Amino acid sequence: MFSRKPTILVIFGISGDLSKRYLLPAISSVAKAGMLPDDFRIIGLTRQVDINKNDLIKKIDNPDYIFNHLEIKQLDIDSLDDFKNLGSYLNKIEKEFNIPAQILFYLSVPPQASKFIIEMLGLSGLSSRDGTKLLLEKPFGTDLENATQLVKYIDKYFTPEQVYRVDHYMAKEMVQNIIVFREGNSLFRKTWNKDFIESIEVVVSEKLSIEGRVNFYEQTGALRDMVQSHLLQLLSLALMELPTKENLEEVPSLRLKALENLKIKNIGSCKRGQYKGYKDEVSNLLSQTETFTSIEIESDDPKWIGIPMKLITGKVMNEKFTEIRILYKKENKTEHESNKLIINIQPKGGIEFNIWAKHPGYEFKVNPHSLSFNFEEYYGVLPEAYEQVLFSAINGDHSLFTSSEEVIETWKILDLLQKEWQKNDNDLVIYEKGSEIDELK
Repeated sequence: MFSRKPTILVIFGISGDLSKRYLLPAISSVAKAGMLPDDFRIIGLTRQVDINKNDLIKKIDNPDYIFNHLEIKQLDIDSLDDFKNLGSYLNKIEKEFNIPAQILFYLSVPPQASKFIIEMLGLSGLSSRDGTKLLLEKPFGTDLENATQLVKYIDKYFTPEQVYRVDHYMAKEMVQNIIVFREGNSLFRKTWNKDFIESIEVVVSEKLSIEGRVNFYEQTGALRDMVQSHLLQLLSLALMELPTKENLEEVPSLRLKALENLKIKNIGSCKRGQYKGYKDEVSNLLSQTETFTSIEIESDDPKWIGIPMKLITGKVMNEKFTEIRILYKKENKTEHESNKLIINIQPKGGIEFNIWAKHPGYEFKVNPHSLSFNFEEYYGVLPEAYEQVLFSAINGDHSLFTSSEEVIETWKILDLLQKEWQKNDNDLVIYEKGSEIDELK
């Protein structure tokens, strides 16, 4: 599906880190692949004065395209007149196209600024224009109550079809391949249930610390930053029913159905930790913000009932990787019988299946071996996640984006745990930098 409809991409916060590091390079790559409409314009909005385009594009591989298609305008998000003037300017561009255009408003701004922008887009009438879309970055709220209010607020001005909530993990090439892998291989399609699978783990191990995101991370923590969005979404992809052939528009509703069956198994068994030195890093010796968490999950779905599942994430670990681990049951309870399937999201982007084989020689000894496939080694450079995000939004594909119902459901799953952890930090474990994530889980 590829739309040639004239498109205007309006980026709030054009001078921010997300725009410079991800959005503009992604646009450049999609343009280089010839997958953007011929009539395509970028309007970068900022509160700052005298933003130099060359400073924004100096690290982009295809800078000429961005330079020729980008205009930077100053806008005060508190000024309704500024939004009305923006609307007039968009009308002017649309007349140049000689055909109605779709307009994508991308909010590359801090969460607290999003509410003001959404309201101004509504009051100015920009939200009700034909072909208008709203792209929002996570986090989608801070808890169940806040997220519910935010969804209602957005619904006041935008229809669900207009809203694209960006979770860039969902746009990674390997994540998109989870459905194809499950559906297109009979071995796994037929054994993808509680009768054959022993346990499931979704693990995100990060080597980096909070990297200058002090204010954000102190208010967020690993549970809100990673578990509520990335990890629960990955688990829902692993558990959901498969869509009918090539009907990817069903994916958000199928993910939602999987999420609705999930709950925390035992709040008392959930673990949280904080890396040594974090309190000094954020200048708060009383901080109880977790940088590691391990959550036990279970499903009421008859297909998965009784199967233990874990969501695990931590910062400043010894390795960087994101993977879904599927452990298969042993038939005869022998040590060498169980097989493990690893879906590696990053950095490798591939599949690994561990099997057992006889060691050459006279004696009967068996050794574990790995059958693996790496997408990058076979296909070369893969599209970056934000390339897929922009391409899908331009073409009206919601399958990579999180629905408001999914957002509410993920907060419901974590609600009781959040409230329990807010009471005290007695169970907060201090761990060493460079720890192995499997030792903490």
